[in-house]
Amino acid sequence: MTSLISTIPRLSGPAVYPFWAISVQSYLAMITMPGSPYNTKDILSSSTIPSTTDQDKCTRCSSLDSQALGIMNSSLAHNILMHGKENAESLWNYLHNKYGSPGPASVFADYQCTRHFQISGNSDSAPQIAELDTLYTRLEGNKCNVPSLIRAMTLLSAIPQSWDNLATSILTSQTSLTQLTWDFVSSAIQSEFSRRSTSAHTARHSGIPRGDCPPSWKKNPQDKQ
Repeated sequence: MTSLISTIPRLSGPAVYPFWAISVQSYLAMITMPGSPYNTKDILSSSTIPSTTDQDKCTRCSSLDSQALGIMNSSLAHNILMHGKENAESLWNYLHNKYGSPGPASVFADYQCTRHFQISGNSDSAPQIAELDTLYTRLEGNKCNVPSLIRAMTLLSAIPQSWDNLATSILTSQTSLTQLTWDFVSSAIQSEFSRRSTSAHTARHSGIPRGDCPPSWKKNPQDKQ
């Protein structure tokens, strides 16, 4: 996961902010803490996490906050680092207010990203789905509401071409449009990625030939010639 942080662009001004914000949220959504139902992205909004006097829960939230703050600071240009913010939420709001005031061009850019969004079948689908969800959240925050059915169908159309059978299976298993939801499609995609990953792992370690490749069993050195 540490290598993924290098994909977050350095925030230096308004032009970079839209992509920076999406990248940061996607990365933070993957960082969790044992024993806590929240991730570091949740820390960016105090309304997401109910207040508590439980010391153990407070400690976990504080740790998540420190991680979120550190990740954001590490992606800021030197001229922005002296912001004086001491927690992740206040820094996030500060940066959004200063650099994230969207105009028609940036809203349209987010919309275009949703239209051309594609899931790679070679890497974990969960953070990719989270990235598309973040785009829709940003559009909604900018008064550009995309209907839930359109969101679900966009996610469905982002399935890799080699997974066409999954799209067919999803569509034929539903009898009405109301059943075609974001959660349903998202769950199906993640299950398919997990199934394919498990099958590939089993094939690699079982010696079962794939395509024209011969079995990969190794001869025991102690076997007699």
